[in-house]
Amino acid sequence: MLGSFKTRLLIVIVIVTLAGLAMQSNNGSREVVEPVIAYVMKDYQIEKKAATFVHNVREKGALVPVSGDAAMQLPCEYLELEQKYGWYWNPEEQEQSFYPGLSLKVKENTLVRPVMAGTVEKISRDDKGRTVLLRHDDQIYTLYSGLKEVLVEEKSMVNLNDTLGKSGSSLYLEMRNQDGPLNVNYLFE
Repeated sequence: MLGSFKTRLLIVIVIVTLAGLAMQSNNGSREVVEPVIAYVMKDYQIEKKAATFVHNVREKGALVPVSGDAAMQLPCEYLELEQKYGWYWNPEEQEQSFYPGLSLKVKENTLVRPVMAGTVEKISRDDKGRTVLLRHDDQIYTLYSGLKEVLVEEKSMVNLNDTLGKSGSSLYLEMRNQDGPLNVNYLFE
């Protein structure tokens, strides 16, 4: 299997471009390309996935398709997005800094749900509260920090409607894969 998302995306772009050029040509390649596209759309259920995507986009705050049949949701209701993922100017250090997650201002005791279904990999505690680490398909992990109470156990499976715990006054969310932190800002736009 092709390891890098960028490589797979490039291959898809090349295939779509070649298919588009073949469809526009007047020679016999159109008769070859149309059945292949029909087969791929049927075999990989592209129409179903596109319909799910359109349905979810129309409902503001609804689940957002990630890849395949996976879906994402906001982890909780929040008052303010305090810090976004990415580069920012750090006034304390007087330099650019990278923030690998999101920091949300929330009401005390806000119920926190997983952004995607997964397995509870680890539960820990530090000076900011309790932390839950979830493992999802495709080796994606999400970390929820700032919980004052955890309502799940290690190695348990969690779905989108399960509650991970209750928050303190802020919640830190980070998503990562084998390449490092992932941008989840789009969940909050």
